[in-house]
Amino acid sequence: MSLVKLLIKSRDNLSVKFMEFTRIVSKNKGKVAVFFEGEDEKYYSVRINSIRPDIQWSGINSGGKSNVIKLREKIRSHSTYANSSCLFFVDSDFDENNSIKDLEDIYITPCYSVENFYITNATFERILSAEFGVNDALENENCYNNAVSTFKKIKTNYIDSIKEFNFLIRELRLMGACGELTERININNLNYDSLIKLNLDNVEKIYDESNPKSLFPELPADLSVNLESSEKHFSPLSAELWFRGKQHLEFLRIILMKFKEDRCKKNERAIFANRGNVKLQLTKGNCISELSQYADTPSCLKNFLEKQNFVKLAI
Repeated sequence: MSLVKLLIKSRDNLSVKFMEFTRIVSKNKGKVAVFFEGEDEKYYSVRINSIRPDIQWSGINSGGKSNVIKLREKIRSHSTYANSSCLFFVDSDFDENNSIKDLEDIYITPCYSVENFYITNATFERILSAEFGVNDALENENCYNNAVSTFKKIKTNYIDSIKEFNFLIRELRLMGACGELTERININNLNYDSLIKLNLDNVEKIYDESNPKSLFPELPADLSVNLESSEKHFSPLSAELWFRGKQHLEFLRIILMKFKEDRCKKNERAIFANRGNVKLQLTKGNCISELSQYADTPSCLKNFLEKQNFVKLAI
């Protein structure tokens, strides 16, 4: 799709989403319109309802981050809707976010994206207990310790293997922002199998960061990208928090399926001493929803929601 067509599609999408917003606030004057990137409502929904059960709201899938910001600008400058009850949720991404970070109605993740809340050790331990029936308070404590240590080791190896990919993606984003790169890359179309091969005892790096075209065919064959700047950028940061979240979530999904396979084996299990029944079903397209209850909830999200002042609806 050409850049012109993309811009037209984005404009049309904004108009559709704005109309959706007007229907929400017109139908019920006290209802809060909540704007999300893509399918992030699947993460935020239960947390909004739990932290602020006093408000009624309707979610709007706005598409990308830029759409959420543009919709806010349109609403807050509108003669009729400027003071409407709205909240806007965006991922931090690799952006500076200077123009929006002080706005009281926008929540920006304290990490790359909501998917980064899923890869923590605490999240894995909650999944291990609830879905695998293994925790440190039961007789199977050794299995628990083995599973946790295995997960931590695999995650460390995975992060080490995926780092150059993140350096490359950040550099390509910077090159695109300054006009040095005119080609538009679609990272969401990238097959995870072209990056990393995961097993319980091994993480194999497959991609070649020195050949960006091998990952993104739309890029020039002779494109060379210097990764030093991004390597320095990430050096003081937590890779768990600031590397790209979608790859993190897919890593977790694959590893959990490997753990499930081991748990359900009749014999020759590598991690679990006893066979167990694991009903967890993780689909690539809906993993963010299926694991939402186990993901971390940062304190800044609680603080953001608690300070919002909306008109309470009559029951």
